[in-house]
Amino acid sequence: MPPLAEPFLVPGSPPPAPTLPPGPPEQWPSQPWYAPPARPNPVGPPPPPRSAGSHQRTWVAVAIGAVAIMLIGGLALVARDDGSNLAAPRPRSSASSSASSEQQTSSDSSSSERSVPPPTATAPQSFDAAIADIKRFVERERGLKFTKDVPVHLAGEGDFQSQLGPLLDQEKPALLEEQEVLVSLGLLDPGSDLVALTRTLAEAGVVGFYNPSTGDLVVRGTAPTPYVRQVIAHELTHALDDQHFNLNRPQLDTADDETSFGFASLTEGDARRVEDAYLASLSPRDQSKSFDEQLQLLGNSSALFSLPPIILTLNQEPYEQGPVLIRALLAAGQQARLDAAFGAPPTTSEQVLDPSVYLRGEGAVPVATPTPDGTVSNKGAIGAFLLRELLSSGGLPDREIAKAVQGWGGDAYVTWHDGQGRSCIKAALVGDTAADTAEIATALDGWKAGSGAAVDRAADGSAVMLSRCA
Repeated sequence: MPPLAEPFLVPGSPPPAPTLPPGPPEQWPSQPWYAPPARPNPVGPPPPPRSAGSHQRTWVAVAIGAVAIMLIGGLALVARDDGSNLAAPRPRSSASSSASSEQQTSSDSSSSERSVPPPTATAPQSFDAAIADIKRFVERERGLKFTKDVPVHLAGEGDFQSQLGPLLDQEKPALLEEQEVLVSLGLLDPGSDLVALTRTLAEAGVVGFYNPSTGDLVVRGTAPTPYVRQVIAHELTHALDDQHFNLNRPQLDTADDETSFGFASLTEGDARRVEDAYLASLSPRDQSKSFDEQLQLLGNSSALFSLPPIILTLNQEPYEQGPVLIRALLAAGQQARLDAAFGAPPTTSEQVLDPSVYLRGEGAVPVATPTPDGTVSNKGAIGAFLLRELLSSGGLPDREIAKAVQGWGGDAYVTWHDGQGRSCIKAALVGDTAADTAEIATALDGWKAGSGAAVDRAADGSAVMLSRCA
């Protein structure tokens, strides 16, 4: 869920004129990775904001978009593999397609003005017309038809967060499990509160959500500005996919593999693809406005820059790698192949990082769950993606990391708490071949220095055992 820039943090305030700031806003600390973003090219617009979510969770749009990626380029951006459930009903927005005093018409693409006019009161049908146009675009780009109407609601600041809060509360159990794994591996400091960190990220960065249980679609804003319409196109793609393939799949939450990550990457990748196409269809003026809206959002979201990098990473990967997966599916069999993937989504992060693995039907090598040194609290799979992040945290050379990740074949982990109350983890990892297993072992040997972890090889070289307590 957690994508960082939103277009409408301050209701009624127009986004700034499309001129780039000379440097980072004062509220951002000086960082070696900061660089002012480049103006988007109307012919090839920057990637739009992301959304986040998983199978049973409400599908939310987050604002870690093109602007944020350029500004925080030194921070890796990944995705959570959790079993959160954000599919609970919530109240409808006070600003909907049926009534709003703050709606404005879509931007006039023929205007030569470079400043963005403030929102003005218009008849409700102006918003309805904008939504109808976006729905037609989504249907055309996705190659599917809506089987029923999808109400789209706008919610301003405060109202939007009040609707988002109950969803975050329901995510707590999954976040606590994820916290235990991250702390055990040393990717998150002991004592970190992942629930609170996620709330900070969500309240600042979430810009919209689609709830497959209720059919509600709520977007953060008070008028159909270019960026808001972008987010609506993304969320309407989720709604369309849901009507044809059912995005509410609680059975995926109980799996001890990475199907959750694979399904999130599939759904977010599809929505990103359509959103990218919608952004490209806008006039150069509206593309520039969308970009500037994202800049303004970042300027109002300085709390995001205080979050641990792994938090951003864990919630971004489906939006980064998902589009790559979608392109591979379309190249392999056009829409029919993409549609079929919703019936049999990827089950490993390796299949997402390298779509050719998914296309040839290569799953994970079965690995027995290790025996814990205490009462089991959780079990699952680390996967190629989290292995990559783990090795990256040790400062290993990129080539060594790539070899280990590319050779990943399968793994299984178990967590528990020791007598000192520390979170502990034990994981067995294997490669596709004996040589691949040896490369994973070598990489983990290089990573473990100073980590307090133990890395052991099975006597026959068939697996690598990783153990660590926070």
